[in-house]
Amino acid sequence: MKILRTLTLYFAFLILSISCSTRDKQAVNIIEKSIEAHGGMKAWEEVQSIAMVRDIWMFDETGNTESYVRQENEFRLQPFFEAKMNWEKDSIPHRVHFDGVTIRYFMGENEILNEGFLQSRKGDLDAAFYVLSKPFDLLEKGKHLEYQGREELAGGVPVETVKVIDGDPKDPMTDIWWYYFDPKTFEIVAYKVKTSDHYSLVYNQGWDKSTGLMLPARRESFRVDMEGNHLYKRAIYGYGMYQVVR
Repeated sequence: MKILRTLTLYFAFLILSISCSTRDKQAVNIIEKSIEAHGGMKAWEEVQSIAMVRDIWMFDETGNTESYVRQENEFRLQPFFEAKMNWEKDSIPHRVHFDGVTIRYFMGENEILNEGFLQSRKGDLDAAFYVLSKPFDLLEKGKHLEYQGREELAGGVPVETVKVIDGDPKDPMTDIWWYYFDPKTFEIVAYKVKTSDHYSLVYNQGWDKSTGLMLPARRESFRVDMEGNHLYKRAIYGYGMYQVVR
């Protein structure tokens, strides 16, 4: 009876451990293959800094252009994270700088000190770097990874799907991501994200391979419903003039 009780407890613990796992093997395997397809982890870890020019077109629900801006972006990865973003609007230069601790924003010669506004600009920097760092940081600790099988995107494009949650899955404010990988090359075809108030589906439509890494060249973002059906085109992003220092 004692042996039976011990075995029962062991299997109960094993089942609980499996059910509570935050990452399954197939999801990890797909991401590992994707990292290799995008240049390899060794090449990514050697990067000291990345700079590029980014063009952004934003559209409203009727298809009209809301805005266009060309930004100069620069990110230092080592020995600490630092980010800079510069652009011009209505002949006025705008500069955002995060030194690893403090975020600063200048409009012309005037420094903006409103804390809420500064945090919003920090979010812009994070979002710009987020794109560059995929898929290389998807295996970092703390991320919940779940393989969700093969699906088809609009136009019948087959993809392997991995669900990624970076944060508390029980928190309704935590963003949920679905990454879509090419079943043969394991390049990132697209991703869908659920935020607190909407869903977006972003397609990678071109890659820049000039630096030895696969970095974005063109992306299109759509507002979608929870099933991924397009509602309207929200943005187009163009990337170029990459400079990578190792």
